Amino acid sequence: MSRHLVTHPLPRDLKPLEPPAPSAALPRPGMSALGPVYGVAFGQIEAAALARLLRDSGAAALRLTPHRALILEAGGRRDSTEFLTAADDPMLRIDACPGAPSCTSATVETRAMARALAPALETVAPGARRSLHVSGCTKGCARARAADITLVGRNGKFDLVRDGCAWDTPSQTGLSPEALRSFIGAL
Repeated sequence: MSRHLVTHPLPRDLKPLEPPAPSAALPRPGMSALGPVYGVAFGQIEAAALARLLRDSGAAALRLTPHRALILEAGGRRDSTEFLTAADDPMLRIDACPGAPSCTSATVETRAMARALAPALETVAPGARRSLHVSGCTKGCARARAADITLVGRNGKFDLVRDGCAWDTPSQTGLSPEALRSFIGAL
């Protein structure tokens, strides 16, 4: 194609567009100009919880973001145990697939482990914004890019990958869920 374009320019309608405008900052839980922003752990919502939040907030409209967050336009801020309400909540830095028993490829309960490890993620490096990926298998469906800490389920235990993806070679293998709780805080 490049050789062709030397002698035959693109039709006017196919010329490159102007570069895109810089993107805005990602919405974080808290208040925004549009209304309150709520995070959604693992990007999954219970319908009843969402209905309650909408009803209680009095929101005029709901916006879904591609970053596991909801914006309730013109809504009032409400405390919620089902949604993430703090901009620094460590759950915002955790990706986890459905895991066992929801996925036949998984041999571990990923989301329960992710929730259990969230407080320890803060002690790993407070303020460092470390990321954690808990995957039920080496496919890494919940996160296609590297995480600071990746735990991969294998035969009911976890393998640890540092600064990598679920399919990368682990630095440690066969870690029990119990051992991980103390181990993550020591990383």
